[in-house]
Amino acid sequence: MTTPPDQPGQFPPGQQPGQFPPGQPGQYPPGRPGQLPPGQPGQVPYGQFPPGQPGQYSGPGAYNPYGQGADGFSYAPPGRLADWPIRVGASLLDSLLTLIPSVAGVIAALAINGNRDELGAAGGVAMVGGFLLAFLVWVWNRIITQGRTGQSFGKKITGLRIVDQTTGQLIGFGRNLGREVCAQIFNQLCFLNVLWPLWDDKQQTWHDKAVNDIVIRT
Repeated sequence: MTTPPDQPGQFPPGQQPGQFPPGQPGQYPPGRPGQLPPGQPGQVPYGQFPPGQPGQYSGPGAYNPYGQGADGFSYAPPGRLADWPIRVGASLLDSLLTLIPSVAGVIAALAINGNRDELGAAGGVAMVGGFLLAFLVWVWNRIITQGRTGQSFGKKITGLRIVDQTTGQLIGFGRNLGREVCAQIFNQLCFLNVLWPLWDDKQQTWHDKAVNDIVIRT
């Protein structure tokens, strides 16, 4: 044990002014200055967040609450918001996908009867079958696939994805179904629904706002 100094201001033998004795408060442990010993409170590996703490990423596409806010968000979205033209392009590709069986049904009906004005039973079945197949394709594409992955056929081709604007996660089957039903209703009531992303700060349509989602570029 080091013998305490007899007089104020006197340092033990071999100790320089400003130097802490071994094991005394104020001395940094071996390693980089400012580094806390393993297991001490406040130690966090560089670039990581403790489990369950704000800022921790929960998976691909998760939000970073400490990101730079933009476009009306107080945090950084998990991707760049999709511009209106590319959203229109994705919708057109989806429409083309459902148009193919409809046209095929009409062509088959005309081939059977030769005259659309005098459509027979066989031609009628072919035409109705084409429209029914188109509806099933729409359900598979816009409801099932988009609800499971956040991407329809058109969105996958153009690199878009639908996510929750609060969590950045997929919105799921139920909310996606509500989104598509709202889209059909709003589009029939007012064409402004399609144009709304042009001036909206989050580039959302009305049906996006109805289910609290955003469309991003992946």
